[in-house]
Amino acid sequence: MLTLTRAKLHLRLATTEQEAAANTDEDAIIQGLINAAYQYAENYTQATLATATKTLVLDGFPKGSGSIELPWSPVTAIESLDYIDAEGVEQSLDAETLRLDTRPIYPLLAPQWGTEWPHTTNEPESVTITATAGAEETPSDVDVAVLLLIGHWYENRESVAIGTVATEIPMGVEMLLEPYRIHCVG
Repeated sequence: MLTLTRAKLHLRLATTEQEAAANTDEDAIIQGLINAAYQYAENYTQATLATATKTLVLDGFPKGSGSIELPWSPVTAIESLDYIDAEGVEQSLDAETLRLDTRPIYPLLAPQWGTEWPHTTNEPESVTITATAGAEETPSDVDVAVLLLIGHWYENRESVAIGTVATEIPMGVEMLLEPYRIHCVG
């Protein structure tokens, strides 16, 4: 994820890292723009671009050894899997008992070969999966797209109309993000 210092250098609010650290007047605004730009990029691509901890809550496990499709891409690790068993007691499954298949666009989580999911209580929200999603390092073209958005939003704090053409995002952002876009079918 881009740092506040890198964004300030891009916005020409500083020429050195020392200047960027000293000038804190608009840090909260710039950090908000960084966060919003990453959110825009993730919404556009349908991919997790910055490393984050994600949580999925389910009403139960699939029958037998069926897979659970995780709604994030990529997923690098399963941090925890907690569930309420049939007797109403909270339980945890160890990572060694799980199989994470990262080959599909959206990873699949299943029990190890030859085992099945445990039975849960017949209540909503009985399974909680916590995972680490996103690449360790954001691709450089995604960083450029995020910087373009930050610069545009910093300079234009309202919607922009140039002549008769309204522009909400700077040209090139979607072009830079397009290779990472997950296209949904159906």
